[in-house]
Amino acid sequence: MKCPACGFESYEILKSKGKHSKELLLKCEGCGNIYREIVRREKPVDVRIITSEFESSKKEFIKLYPDEEFRVGDVIEFQNKKVQITSIETKRGGRINKSLVSEINTIWASSLDIPARIGISVDFGGRIISKKVDVDRDFEFHIGDVVKLGDLIFKVNSIKTIERKVRKGFAKAYVTKRVYGKPLDRGVRYNYDLSSKLV
Repeated sequence: MKCPACGFESYEILKSKGKHSKELLLKCEGCGNIYREIVRREKPVDVRIITSEFESSKKEFIKLYPDEEFRVGDVIEFQNKKVQITSIETKRGGRINKSLVSEINTIWASSLDIPARIGISVDFGGRIISKKVDVDRDFEFHIGDVVKLGDLIFKVNSIKTIERKVRKGFAKAYVTKRVYGKPLDRGVRYNYDLSSKLV
């Protein structure tokens, strides 16, 4: 959209109203002129969305505008639920981090309305005990935490997240895939008890 005064094509949106056609109040970044534009939106299209809830997944369709852009990490609300985009598959078959709706074949997402399911592996010198816990999505696992899990007490020594392995600091449960620990004696004081969260 060109500025009617100077023809500059870069602008700041001051106001936007309307659903099917947008009335925009724009300020030219070239000369500062303020002007109005009306943009007609295309009709929404059905986009396949596959939402994972623990080990199961649900395939649905969501109506989105073709000119909208989505990226991995965005939160979408539909049918009274919230999901977070974990992957975007294009019509060409590749997976990318962001795309216009018109180019999207499938949105992969995880539900934000359920707890985070985390794998826990405790290493007894080569013999691994694995468990799963359901915790609040904002729960934080810190390196060095001493955790009680049933009759097992262990110290967190590393955390595997969606993107990397954490050896110091902490990670929120919603990005954590697995927590690794070393066993400790049962009499040791612990930071928190996850026994009631065992799956």
